Amino acid sequence: MNTKCVCLTVAFLSLFAGACSQRAVVEKLVDVSGKITINGKPCREAEVTFKSPYTRTMGRGVTNSKGEFTVVELMPGEYTVSVLRMSMDAQGIAPGFEIYAGNDSPLQAIVTEDQTTFEFTLGM
Repeated sequence: MNTKCVCLTVAFLSLFAGACSQRAVVEKLVDVSGKITINGKPCREAEVTFKSPYTRTMGRGVTNSKGEFTVVELMPGEYTVSVLRMSMDAQGIAPGFEIYAGNDSPLQAIVTEDQTTFEFTLGM
């Protein structure tokens, strides 16, 4: 075996071993919590969705009787927050929620390891 072949093989194996040993950088996932109110009253039984406009990252929670919600294991970043509640007859979105449902919601949140609690007041 010639020296060039041995040197190239050693160089390749060194590069391959180095690439395999590097770990991907993963941001710490955080739990996000908060409260949703409508004119000062708790927004009950609403689906709260945090969706990143830049990635496919998304998390969901549901408000309780106090309007409180939790979204588990969310990556830090910028999010559009939508709030959706079904109408009493379950045939569509409850009146007034159209503006807060979907990607065009005016509600925004910047989630960091230090900022994980949010309160939103919906005007209806």
